[in-house]
Amino acid sequence: MFFLLAKTTPQYRHPMPDFIAHNITKEYPTPAEPLKILAGVDVELARGESLAVVGPSGSGKSTFLQIAGTLDQPTSGSLTLLDQDLTGLSPQQLAKFRNQHLGFIFQDHHLLPQLSALENVLIPTIAQGPATTDAIDRAKDLLNKVGLSDRTSHRPAQLSGGERQRVAVARALINQPVLVLADEPTGSLDQTTAKQIGDLLLQLQSEQNTILIGVTHSMDLAMTFQKQVRLDNGKFVSVDLDSTASAS
Repeated sequence: MFFLLAKTTPQYRHPMPDFIAHNITKEYPTPAEPLKILAGVDVELARGESLAVVGPSGSGKSTFLQIAGTLDQPTSGSLTLLDQDLTGLSPQQLAKFRNQHLGFIFQDHHLLPQLSALENVLIPTIAQGPATTDAIDRAKDLLNKVGLSDRTSHRPAQLSGGERQRVAVARALINQPVLVLADEPTGSLDQTTAKQIGDLLLQLQSEQNTILIGVTHSMDLAMTFQKQVRLDNGKFVSVDLDSTASAS
């Protein structure tokens, strides 16, 4: 359910939100005055919901995603996932929480070149010890779902760009995360492959009942998400889907 509580600050309300970002700000010191990137971002999302964040380069999209993924800390504000206040955790606690509950997909797939597709998908599971039979079976099932059942032993150099990104999607889902964060997941792909990857990502997100937050320059991709916002002066504003030029 979506409620616009203020003209320039959309809020996402749900009876039991699983992800809450409240009044997130981010500033960087400069010789003159602090450079404000985020100026009070508020969002609430529940499992099964997807949110696309659009805006020009430098608007703070990736900064917000890094904070949502606990890869960076906000200057102020709070971040909650599964009723856990993430802003109060130590780096070690954050690393463990990230591995257990978050999945990441980047524009550059970040696959390890010396590992097979199957081994790359299993990487998040080995932080908890050697890959179990259940984890291996789950990885094979995910590779099958992304259409790579015949590529499990192939290394990244033997895969196309679209296939490498499919492996990255499977890897992000291997630990059955609550929250998946995608940073320009189709940005390096041609239009046809980009649509295939975007459709696949949203299909798997729906099947696994995860929260998906994606940042993108592509309004074609953004419009396939359930909700769309644009970062404007450090805050979320709703996107007019009838006039996508303003969000490109």
